[in-house]
Amino acid sequence: MSAAEQRIEAVLLGEEHDEAPPLDVHAEEHDEDQRIRGDFLSRKLVEPPDEGRGFWRRHGRRRPVVRVERAVITGQLVLQAADLPYLLEFVECRFEQRPDLRQAALAGLVLQRCWLPGLAAQNLTAANDVAITGCAVPGPILLLDAQFGGSLALDDSHLTNRGGRVLDADRLSVSGALLAQRVRGTGQIRVPGARIRGNLNLAGAVLGHVGTALNAIGANIGGTLRCTSGSPDGAAHITGKVLLLNALVQGDVLMRGVSIEPAREADEPGRSEHADPVAALVADRGELRGNVYLDEGLRARGTVRAVNARIGGDLLLANASLDVGHLRSRELLRALHLDGTTIAGELRAHGLRARGQLRITDLGVGSSIRMDGAVLTGPGNDVLRASRTRVNSDVTFRDAQISGSVQLQGVTIGASLDLRACALLEPAWREDREVYKPGLDLADATIGRDLACSGRERAFRAEGQVRLRRTSVGRGVNLRGCVLGALTDRHSLNAFGLSCQELSLLPAEPPPRPVTLRKADCELFGDNEQLWRAVGGVELDDFRYQNFSAGVADVDRATVSERIERLRTASAGAYHPGPYDQLAAVFRDNGTEEHAVAVLIAKQRDRYRSTAAHSRLVLRPSVRLWSLLQRVTVNYGYRPARAALWLVLFAVGGTWWFADHPLQPLDEQEHPVWNPFLYTVDQLVPIVNFGNDETWQVGGASQWITAVLIAAGWVLATTVAAGTSRALRRDDDQRSQSRKS
Repeated sequence: MSAAEQRIEAVLLGEEHDEAPPLDVHAEEHDEDQRIRGDFLSRKLVEPPDEGRGFWRRHGRRRPVVRVERAVITGQLVLQAADLPYLLEFVECRFEQRPDLRQAALAGLVLQRCWLPGLAAQNLTAANDVAITGCAVPGPILLLDAQFGGSLALDDSHLTNRGGRVLDADRLSVSGALLAQRVRGTGQIRVPGARIRGNLNLAGAVLGHVGTALNAIGANIGGTLRCTSGSPDGAAHITGKVLLLNALVQGDVLMRGVSIEPAREADEPGRSEHADPVAALVADRGELRGNVYLDEGLRARGTVRAVNARIGGDLLLANASLDVGHLRSRELLRALHLDGTTIAGELRAHGLRARGQLRITDLGVGSSIRMDGAVLTGPGNDVLRASRTRVNSDVTFRDAQISGSVQLQGVTIGASLDLRACALLEPAWREDREVYKPGLDLADATIGRDLACSGRERAFRAEGQVRLRRTSVGRGVNLRGCVLGALTDRHSLNAFGLSCQELSLLPAEPPPRPVTLRKADCELFGDNEQLWRAVGGVELDDFRYQNFSAGVADVDRATVSERIERLRTASAGAYHPGPYDQLAAVFRDNGTEEHAVAVLIAKQRDRYRSTAAHSRLVLRPSVRLWSLLQRVTVNYGYRPARAALWLVLFAVGGTWWFADHPLQPLDEQEHPVWNPFLYTVDQLVPIVNFGNDETWQVGGASQWITAVLIAAGWVLATTVAAGTSRALRRDDDQRSQSRKS
């Protein structure tokens, strides 16, 4: 019997024994006195003790501790199906074969600073803690269906089973916590279906496996899942995938400062387009009831995925790095995938660095999304897809640098969308149509308060189209100082059907593509000269606004002329009556009827100019002459008082002529009385006849003067009639609008 075996007998008998000499558990050669035969130890532990001797007598009803120190257990320790009242404690021991504790029932188990080739402990039951701390285990630890009344501790252990499983604990049940702080695992850690009432703590852990490094599918964790880096735990690094599918975590998920670098999986035939070929963290359909901390230096070189999951608190990605750009692919891979997920709190990702697509379609956020200062990289692709996302509060991208397109179609934002000082560069390219996608697409979006695309020290900049098609904004749309780009097939800004209270469209420089405001509707409209200098013009058909942000005074005719000129510039040579009518209606509603009339006169002038330009060459002079006559005489009927002045002038001129050149009567026997004034009036007024047409003989120059008077009378009568009909029509329109209001 070796000295080590004698010490074991002394321990079991409760007798004094010598202290064991130091033992190097990693060495392969040891002194014979440090060896304990496995069958001998198994027999001594299983045999019923003598109740009159040993620690049964000393401990009474307390469960004794059997402590084995600095020994080499040769052979195999077999305690299969044993029911032992002991708490077994092995300190600085070396096992030449893996212990067999299958179906055993123990008071507890401690393996401290030991070396063992593995552990077979399926269905093991322990009333207290099971600790495998500071150990070197170059083989699998099998804890399938095990049940522990306390915690499972693996702190500071080095677990190795390259290409296999270092911990296989399917359906493990732990009343306490699972502690694996600073553990080193080369192989997979499996706890699928585990029930852990306390925390799962992997702080400072370094895990590595070709496929999945941590498998916690369907696990139920009553406390916090912690895998963090930092003092005193040290750096945490995971090479492989972390699976939390269908997992339930009652507390927080803390993965701050962790580095996750999974291996790319081989492409499988028939793989779904929604699958991610490389995933770092997968929590699909998981229920994470606390906060999820993936921030403060977290670095994932694979997809962070939580599809159709539920997060009871906040999701934090602040200052994290998500990078799938190092993987060569024809299309942009997803760096973050949260389709259909519900976040009860806030999605906070300020300072996020992401190379790859952020896909968060159908996401529901109870509070806000904050990505201020984020850097999103996916040039030529959709770098952010958030269609149909619902956010109860604000969404902010202030000072963000985004390479790629931002797709926000159909989003619902309860408060404001803040894109101040944001740069949207290198929009997505559609190869099938050979066109650029919008740099920012907010089509059919609903924003409860404000949309801010402005900047002071640094302007909001979009190289692609900004699409606000049928977007509904509760208050204001602010595009003050923005820089709109040219990488678009049609418009720099497409605000077709936009609805808001105040539209401030004041770009810092002329847009290089057309701007469309067709069918847009706002109460206040703010603009500047740069807008109207947009290359290709500004489309204003059915654009409705009630007033300008900067009002126009009654005597400010210069501003009216400037606005008329802007409408001409915006039309790019084409005639569009709607914008003139809208501008005139704004002036009229503000009580400045003279400004409204000036706009309508300009409208008619442009109408005739356009008509002449599209008429046959032979008819163009007559159209221009008719326009000139109406403009000079009564300003297209909007100045009917001018007709009376012209009638007076022609009457005076005709009277003067015929007074000096009297006409001869046709029949001198009737002795008619010559009156040059009545004769002149009879020619000027085409409807009234004073009987002078058939009384006097006209010849010479008087014949031409008469013809001029007749023509002038018809022109003036026609223009007065046109002006009167327009005035009556305007009055009818005003009365109908007042009845509607």
